[in-house]
Amino acid sequence: MSSLKDSRGRVSWIPLLAVAGLLAGLSAAWWYSRPPRPKPVASAEDDRIIPPDDAIHRRFHPGADDSTAIKTRWVDEVPGFDLAGLDSARREIFVRFANAERCTCGCGYTLAACRAFDSSCEVSAPRVQSLLDSVRAGRVRSAKGIRTRPG
Repeated sequence: MSSLKDSRGRVSWIPLLAVAGLLAGLSAAWWYSRPPRPKPVASAEDDRIIPPDDAIHRRFHPGADDSTAIKTRWVDEVPGFDLAGLDSARREIFVRFANAERCTCGCGYTLAACRAFDSSCEVSAPRVQSLLDSVRAGRVRSAKGIRTRPG
């Protein structure tokens, strides 16, 4: 180690840095010269795509079920909302509006479908409640021009 010291007895850092750089370069050369790892063999089950019917999957995989027919399907009962106090005409107005208006959470479903397929949605619940309150109070009296029940 005496060759690493200069005339004053201090360690010369240049040879140490050169050796460290050489080791780093050799390590990088070895790393990049390795053959690539083989890709895993896919099984026949991997080719099947069965989208689960859950809110998390729909929220983070929006393309999995983006069919307009699925997202706009008619829902007769909006889960979590009691329509017992409504007469048949007001119930029909409520259901038609809930099946016509889109949820603004980004799911692409109607309000009724969003409540039916994602009961945890924090956007559709207050909107449906507001619609129900408006129908119940008589502020919405007609569903003229609004989507009708398919039949």
